[in-house]
Amino acid sequence: MQGIKWILLLATVFASYTSMAQANSKKDEVDIKSYALYEKGAWKELLQYGKVAVQGEDFVLLRLRMAYAAYMLGNFSEAIKQYDAVLQSDAENTTAHYYIWLCRKYLNQTELAGTQIKYLSEEAVAEAKLKKVALTKAGIETSYKYTDTKPRGNSIYSRLDIGLGLGWNVNMIQSGGIYNQTISETQFQAVKDSNKIVINQKEYYNRTTINVNSNWQVKLAYHYLQTPFNNYSYNNHVGLFGIKYSGYYFDVQADAIYSKLTDSTHQQYDVKLGLYPMGNLNFYSFTTGSLRTYNGNQFNIKQVIGFKIMKNTWAEVNGTFGRFSNLMENDALYVYNAIDINKIKVGGVLYVTLSPHILAQAGYTFEQREFYNKTTSFNQHSITGGLSWKM
Repeated sequence: MQGIKWILLLATVFASYTSMAQANSKKDEVDIKSYALYEKGAWKELLQYGKVAVQGEDFVLLRLRMAYAAYMLGNFSEAIKQYDAVLQSDAENTTAHYYIWLCRKYLNQTELAGTQIKYLSEEAVAEAKLKKVALTKAGIETSYKYTDTKPRGNSIYSRLDIGLGLGWNVNMIQSGGIYNQTISETQFQAVKDSNKIVINQKEYYNRTTINVNSNWQVKLAYHYLQTPFNNYSYNNHVGLFGIKYSGYYFDVQADAIYSKLTDSTHQQYDVKLGLYPMGNLNFYSFTTGSLRTYNGNQFNIKQVIGFKIMKNTWAEVNGTFGRFSNLMENDALYVYNAIDINKIKVGGVLYVTLSPHILAQAGYTFEQREFYNKTTSFNQHSITGGLSWKM
């Protein structure tokens, strides 16, 4: 009886040893093949092989090779996904944190990239010239708007903005703007000289973005607009609270916007979905649904589709669908508080990177508007130019 026990014990040990040997052999096989593909620079083949291999053998070196292959293929979303898998096993892996930082920047998620900086080496931080508190960007935008009707004169909108980094995980953008137009609206009988209402609107905008972790952000924005109507002057206030989640191939943001415009209280609720199907900015889209509750529920959809057309050049087409007035867009940076209802707004923008730090833009927007308290319409055309400098 004792002999049988020993035989069973030896059989169990042998079986375990054989199983471990086979497992090690399989892992060695995956390690050797993935390394050979890595050395060869066969990035597409390596990524495809790795996705199958990790179903049975999943280890840090394999994930690092797959992530780098995705990075070299320009699929930054997939690279982040694989580097995140590395961090599940090795939370302090500086290589993974460094490339996630790079990939977030290449996906134009510079603020979220800040979550990775504390894990970078001193050498990497110094080489990138990163500072905890710093001026991060500066920009200018000007738009000339012309109409096909005399009661609504041509107008000019201009703004200057600066970006500030207040630590690795807090970023602030401040903007000052002016809007100039002269209109005629005889229905405004209380307005002195209503045949010539001079609007010299002055604006201040502040948006602060706080990184909660490597995926979640909180956004707080405030927009002040001082709008004169000859003998009247309105102090308009807009506040926004938003939360944003950034995944691998998508991001989603929800906003609540409360405002006081021309002595009326307004509420707006947005949901915005961003998609990056190729894992980069070669093709992307942003869809925003907006619900406003002033004088009944009003719903609008804004669609933006962007694509790379050549080296350092991108194009976007956009449209806002549904009638609107007092609508807020782009984190309440743009406030459409004109007296006329907007029926159609479509346009396009061209972006060109002139250098690693300088981005130029030029755009056109067509709007069809309905005169205040009337059913007749007029057209407005806008030509916009801008220049921004990232530090």
